[in-house]
Amino acid sequence: MKKICLVGCGNVGSRHLQAIAKMDYAVAVEIVEPSQESTKLGKQRLAGIDYNKESEFSWLESIDETEKPDLTIVATTATGRADLLCRLAKMNHSRFMVEKMVCQSDEEYERVLNAFDKQNAKGWVNTNPRCFASYQRLKNYFADSDRIHLSVTASNVSALGTNTVHYMDLFSFFTDDYNIKLSGDFLIDEIFPNKRGSHLMEFAGTVAGNIKNGSTLTLSFLPSDNLPTVVNIVGDKKHIIIDETNQKILDMVNHEDEKFSFVYEHASTLTIKITDDILEKDSCQLTTIEDSRILHKEIFRIFNSHINKITGKQMEICPIT
Repeated sequence: MKKICLVGCGNVGSRHLQAIAKMDYAVAVEIVEPSQESTKLGKQRLAGIDYNKESEFSWLESIDETEKPDLTIVATTATGRADLLCRLAKMNHSRFMVEKMVCQSDEEYERVLNAFDKQNAKGWVNTNPRCFASYQRLKNYFADSDRIHLSVTASNVSALGTNTVHYMDLFSFFTDDYNIKLSGDFLIDEIFPNKRGSHLMEFAGTVAGNIKNGSTLTLSFLPSDNLPTVVNIVGDKKHIIIDETNQKILDMVNHEDEKFSFVYEHASTLTIKITDDILEKDSCQLTTIEDSRILHKEIFRIFNSHINKITGKQMEICPIT
């Protein structure tokens, strides 16, 4: 029986739990969650689905209680996650799916990669829109475009800091290039509260990016409570506009397939395929932790620069999760 360790069972971790509980084959799952509130949430969500009753679930309060698993899913907040990942690698956890952000500084990222390299560990970052069947189909649709422009408009309730890495990664998926140069010149001159804690920050406004071939990225998360998340992809003589929130195509130009649709795939189902691929193939469609570092480094740079502009503080970490 394959062994899976889930570290963190809050809002996101409990969705991963629902997914791995529905695997076609039985798995032994160790859930590490010291918070009684999050443990209660995880158990409620597990009880609310039809899952594989042959699977085994153990609830633990510390990673010190874990046994070496075949896969470790880390769904804690980014604060302190670098130390956690290094400890897990030292304890012979060797295959990881890690929630974004992986950590909060490039120095922390370097420590994680060094720990993984020393222990021969592998990891993937759960920036999962690239795994959506709809986006994979669209990548093929735009494959004949020399350059693309990808833009996103959303409410800042959706959290620009937290979600920038998702859409940077999606842009990298379409362009096969992680070397995105970002600008935060059009961020709103205000620091916003983060719902996950007073030690974290959020941002609003526009982030712009480009790569060497001239393809461009624009992310506009605006101070409004009722904007849907709309993704616009423009290529050579074609474009598509997607309402992610309501899962529908708003407009599509120069296409032959009238039946094209968009489905937003949530962790409670998408994690099934990702987990199965890692367990069976030692690989998956997610970005590797090494490649995602390039994206993280740019995010740290522009948001820390913005914090310095607003507050005058030089940040050692980037306080997003």
